[in-house]
Amino acid sequence: MRPEESPEAKYDRLKKKIQDSILTEYPNPERKGCPGNSVLEGVASGFSDERVESDSNWEHITHCSECYREFLEIRRNLKQAAKRRRTILRATVGAVVMLAAVAGLFFVSRNHGSLGPQRPQNAEVAYHKIPIDIATMERSDTTQRASSPILLDAGPDELIVNLPVGSKAGQYEVQLLENQRPVISAHADAAIRDGTTAFAVKVDLSKIPPGSYTMYVRQVPWDWTHFPVVVR
Repeated sequence: MRPEESPEAKYDRLKKKIQDSILTEYPNPERKGCPGNSVLEGVASGFSDERVESDSNWEHITHCSECYREFLEIRRNLKQAAKRRRTILRATVGAVVMLAAVAGLFFVSRNHGSLGPQRPQNAEVAYHKIPIDIATMERSDTTQRASSPILLDAGPDELIVNLPVGSKAGQYEVQLLENQRPVISAHADAAIRDGTTAFAVKVDLSKIPPGSYTMYVRQVPWDWTHFPVVVR
């Protein structure tokens, strides 16, 4: 039996599929309209910022295989450099923390004679990550009725909503309805990561009974798109 794919593995697979599509479907060997390496470096360095959505060069980069290949290479180099910096920073911070801890233990021991029992910390709620892939945000009641329902667990869930290719970053809203009555409502800011627009919302479905529901998704303030949902 094939092991169940983790949400992280599914996200990586979908991201690679989108990247491979851009790298093969938009050949531009003559480099017509290409903005140049300096522009690609600027877009890549500020890619995590939502301003990339309004960058006039982003449309060309995602529709030019050659530019997109250079963009990915620049991103890889930036990530490797950032990883090296984080390694050095962690080593430095670790040494400082260790010295501070030793000094703190010495101070407490000196002033109180012994270390008292530590107060137990409240355990954080463990959210079950569930990826939800939305193929289209166009309204089509016939298609949505025929589609397979989205399966959700009746507990604390973190919904990772992967939006259709070309979706814009910004504020999105999710609602879960039972007989047209909202039972869950949440907002989140979608961001573009490596060509994929996605957002995450945490919902506690342990407070509602299992059964059939309808999930509504939209980019504020546009129209809703809805999908069948089953809470198990």
